[in-house]
Amino acid sequence: MIPNVIHFIFGLQSSRPFAFLHYLAIKSAHDCNRPDAIKFYYKYEPTGEWWERSKPYLMLVKVEPPTEIFGNKIEHYAHQADVIRLESLLRDGGIYLDIDVVCFNSFKPLLNYDCVMGWEGTVGLCNAVILARPQAEFLKKWYEQFSSFDGSKWNEHAVRVPLRVAQQYPQYIHIEDRHAFFWPLYDMPAPLWDEPEQFKTLKSRIRHKFESNILSQSYCVHLWNQLWWDKYLSRLSPEYLRASQNVFSKICRKFLEHPGNKEEISNNKYRCLLKILIGLNSLRRSFLSLIKYKNLRQ
Repeated sequence: MIPNVIHFIFGLQSSRPFAFLHYLAIKSAHDCNRPDAIKFYYKYEPTGEWWERSKPYLMLVKVEPPTEIFGNKIEHYAHQADVIRLESLLRDGGIYLDIDVVCFNSFKPLLNYDCVMGWEGTVGLCNAVILARPQAEFLKKWYEQFSSFDGSKWNEHAVRVPLRVAQQYPQYIHIEDRHAFFWPLYDMPAPLWDEPEQFKTLKSRIRHKFESNILSQSYCVHLWNQLWWDKYLSRLSPEYLRASQNVFSKICRKFLEHPGNKEEISNNKYRCLLKILIGLNSLRRSFLSLIKYKNLRQ
């Protein structure tokens, strides 16, 4: 069985800011999955408001990024993260998530498999989401393929190689469809980010309804940080989620720290009033007892 432990990697380079997006990834993973632990692997510890809010959820694991594998040099931090995630899952098992993956629903239905990945379109199996038991056979076969690692091929060992391994050893892997983890793709942001005023035709409204239903049932969404940052992700904040009516905001509002809904506020007011009345009644009884005591003394 796959352990309910979540793994994130961040801070392999010192200049990267820790934003609300990254807090949202951690908070959604925690709230949807209630994991036994969330392990956070880093070389340089982040700073800032959203980091301080994230730390209570995390088990911090400081690492030294690998500079080679099977004699092949690893220079880019993204490829270093590729190796760290596989080695961590082989050792401990669990659920690896990229720090730009936001959970919508629990992974619990998938934890009985040995290893789980999802389709990234038709390109391959993306390593931004991996679920695996410790020493999973699929991960072993995949890790062995790094003997041919070439840093000039950007997504070769992250997306294409796991697909080839899955085709060769299908008995070791469960593959989720394209909607489970990685939809919409980087070149079709509309289902997540379009606002209601953009649905001006019946066809667009029907399409929006259909896409909203798909997303609400997805396990998670990959937000393609490298491509979507400037236009969408850089503006994310609690205020944005509360104000926007797009699908992403509507789903993610549940991860905000609300002061409480109207019913909760009403109940809190009732409880406070009840405590005051109990206190006044206790004071009244003490006063009457004092008067009775004085009358007995006279």
